[in-house]
Amino acid sequence: MNDVVVLRRLVESIYRELSARRGAVIKAVHERLPKEGLTIHAANADTLLWQLSYGVVLKLILYSVLERQLGFPSLTSVPTGELVDLLREAYERMGLHALKDSWIDCGFKALRSQELEELAQEAVRFIDAQAGEDALGHVYEELTPQEERRRLGEFYTPRPVAEFMVGWAINSPKDRMLDPGVGSGAFLVEALYRLESLGLPRAQAASQLYGIDINPLAVLMATLSILQRAPGSRPHVFLADFFDVSPLTAEAIGMDRTEFEAVVCNPPYTRHHELPQAYKERIARLVESESGLRVSRLSSLYLHFFIHSFSFLKEGGKAAFITPSEWMDSEYGKALREFLLKKAAIDAIILFNEDSMAFPGVLTRACITLASKERRTGKALLLRLKSWPSAETLLEVVREGEEGSYRWGRARLVDAETLNTSHRWTPLFETTLEVGLPNFLTKLGTLAKVTRGIATGANEFFTLSEREVREHGIEREYLKPVVASARQLSRYVRGYVLRRDDWDYMRGKGEKVYLLWCFKRKEELQGSNVLKYIERGEERGYNNRYLTRRRAAWFQVERRPPPDALLLYMFRKGLRVVLNEFRVLALNTLHCVYFKEDVREDAVKVKAILAYLNSDLAFKLASTSLRVYGGGMYKLEPRDAEAIPTIDPSKLRETQLEALANLFDELDQAARESEREELRVREIINAELRRILNL
Repeated sequence: MNDVVVLRRLVESIYRELSARRGAVIKAVHERLPKEGLTIHAANADTLLWQLSYGVVLKLILYSVLERQLGFPSLTSVPTGELVDLLREAYERMGLHALKDSWIDCGFKALRSQELEELAQEAVRFIDAQAGEDALGHVYEELTPQEERRRLGEFYTPRPVAEFMVGWAINSPKDRMLDPGVGSGAFLVEALYRLESLGLPRAQAASQLYGIDINPLAVLMATLSILQRAPGSRPHVFLADFFDVSPLTAEAIGMDRTEFEAVVCNPPYTRHHELPQAYKERIARLVESESGLRVSRLSSLYLHFFIHSFSFLKEGGKAAFITPSEWMDSEYGKALREFLLKKAAIDAIILFNEDSMAFPGVLTRACITLASKERRTGKALLLRLKSWPSAETLLEVVREGEEGSYRWGRARLVDAETLNTSHRWTPLFETTLEVGLPNFLTKLGTLAKVTRGIATGANEFFTLSEREVREHGIEREYLKPVVASARQLSRYVRGYVLRRDDWDYMRGKGEKVYLLWCFKRKEELQGSNVLKYIERGEERGYNNRYLTRRRAAWFQVERRPPPDALLLYMFRKGLRVVLNEFRVLALNTLHCVYFKEDVREDAVKVKAILAYLNSDLAFKLASTSLRVYGGGMYKLEPRDAEAIPTIDPSKLRETQLEALANLFDELDQAARESEREELRVREIINAELRRILNL
C-alpha cells in the first residue's frame, strides 16, 4: 500500500470520528481561527473538517518521530487528555513551530482515548514505512477542493520546477535559503538534495534551510518533509504571517538568521478581492516603505511576497519566484516591473506556454522570475517554453545566457535598460518581426471605426425576449434585433458570420434578442402598447437610472446603424471578429466595427480583413495593445483595437484578397461543424498569411 493511500486512510478515520461531533468541532475551530489571523468561508466547513483531520494525523506522526528524541512515552500509550499537554511541552523544549498550539488541536480535544490509540498505531506504521516523494503535499491537494485552493492561491509546485529553481539559486555549500511561503516544503526538500550534492551532510544542509507559513498545516507538512529526509535535524519552519516578519523582528519568532543567499518561493496567488481591506492596506504600505514605490491596492498577494522577500536577501543574493505572468502586463504589475528594474537585476524570466500551464486549475500562464539583489546593467534572458525540458538543460541555457531556438522553446536576450515599466512585457518573448513586414500592414483604425456597443442604462428593461414582446404586446415597429451580450455571441453563434438563422436560434432559446427602439414622443404614442411598457418602466424607476435620467427622453437609446462586424473584447486565446450579416445592433458588452465606405462596399476586402483578424498572426501582433486581467483574461479597448496592425487591402493583389475571403467563408463553415475542423482551417489561414506576408 503506497504512502498516499495510507495517509488518506488515516485522515478518513479521523474525519469519520470528528464528523460525529461536527457542530461542536466546527464551532471550536471558528473561535480559534481569528486569533491566528486566519479566516474560512462558512461554505467551506467540510473542507475545514478534512483539513483538521489531516492536521491531527500530521501531529500524531510528528510526535511519533520525536518521542524517542524527547524521551516521551510511546504514542500508543498516551491518554487523549495528556497528548495536547505533551505536544505543548515538546514545543517548549524543541521550539519546533509545527508543535505549536493552533486550531488543529481542536481535533485532539474532540477525540476519545480508544479512537486515538487505534489511530496512533496506524501513524507509527506510517513512520516506520517512511513517506515517499511529497506524499504529504499530494494528500493535502486531494483533501482541499481545487476551488478552495484557487481562492487561497495555493498550488503545488511540480518537482522538476522546484529542482530547477533551487538549482539556480543555490550555488555554494555555504548558501542559506528561505522559502517565505513554504507550503508542503517542496523547495526545502530540493534544497536539501542540492546542498547534499554540493558536499554537505543532510543534517547540516537542513540547518541552512528556513521556511515560513501562516497555515499550521503547511508548517507541519514542511517540518515532516525535512525530518523524514534528515532524521535528528531541527527544521527551521516557522508559523507566522510573512508580513509580520522583518529582519528586525525575525528573532521574536525564533529565527536566528535574517539574511539569506537565496530566496525561493511559490507564493500564494490570492487575488486582492479575497483579502480583507485593512490587511490589504497594511501589506501595501509595508512593501511601499521597503521599496519606495507605489503599490496598487488591486495587486495580488504574490506581488507583495516578491518585494518583501528582498529585505531578507543578502547583497548579491538570488531570488527565484514562480508566479502568474500577469504582473508583466497588468497595471497593478507595474510596481513589480519597476522594482525589478530599479532595485534588482533580472537574470531571466521563463514564460510557460498557455497550453502547458504549470499548475492545473490556475486560469493563467505561470512564469519563473530569476533576479539578483544587485544593481548592474546588462541583458535579461527571456525564455518561452513550449514544453518543460529537464532542469539540467534549462539551467545550462540560463547560465550560458545565450539566444537560441530549441525543441522545447526559445530564448532571446533583451537589454534590461530598454525595458519600459509602462509597456507590456510578454510581447518581448516573441521573435522580432521582419523589417519588410510593416509594408503590408496598416492600423485597423485606417480601415474602420471601432466603438463600444450601445449602453442602455437598464438592459433588463430595454432588451426583451420573444415571450416578453408577446406578453406586453409591443408593436414590432418599436423593436430592433440585437445581440445583448458577449455570452450570446459566444454560445449561440458557432461560426464567424452572424446570420438570420443564428439570431432565430437565440430567439427560440428564450434569449433577449430585441432592443426597444422608440424615438417618438409620448404624445405620439397614445393608445399604444409600447407606451404602456414605457410607463411600467417608469413605475419601476428605470427612468431614474444614472444613464437614462440624462437623456432628453429617458427611453430613447443611442441611435446608430448596425455595425459591419462584432468584436469580442474580453478573451483568453485569440481575437474573434464576427461578420454581422443579419445587421443586428449590439450592446456595450461587445465592440462594434464600422468599416470605411470604400472597404464596406467591397465584400471581398471585408472578408479578407476578417480572415486576418481571426488568425494567430493578428493575435500576436495585437498583443502589444492588449490589457491583461485576472485569470489570464485579455481586454481590448476600442482605441487599442484601432491600433491593431492589420493587412492593408490596397497593398495586396486581387487574387490574394480573394484567397483570404474564401478562407474566411471556409472558417465560418468549419466552426459550425467541429472545433477540429475550425482549427484545421485556421492553420490554412495562418499558412496563407505567412506566404503572403513573406514570413
